[in-house]
Amino acid sequence: MITTNENVANAWYYGREAQNHSGSYSTNGSSLFSYRTRIGFTTTEGTKVLLDYTAKTDNFLSMTTSTKHVSKARQVADLVVNPSVVQNLEKFE
Repeated sequence: MITTNENVANAWYYGREAQNHSGSYSTNGSSLFSYRTRIGFTTTEGTKVLLDYTAKTDNFLSMTTSTKHVSKARQVADLVVNPSVVQNLEKFE
């Protein structure tokens, strides 16, 4: 489904596939992507976890990711975390 950025975030929350008109913001229902970077995921318990790719966490990627993608997902995410935390955890898997 092609839709607005806000509706891409909502689709992620409800576990549905969606993307914006340019394809730069998308979800398969489980993971949320800004361009090709995974900025959100769903835990096995169904918790929606947003990775805070913004300047305040020293993980800034782009203005679009921070202001148009992360900001919309922040409104629906159950938990917002610093991406460094998840990256460090993945090293131990």
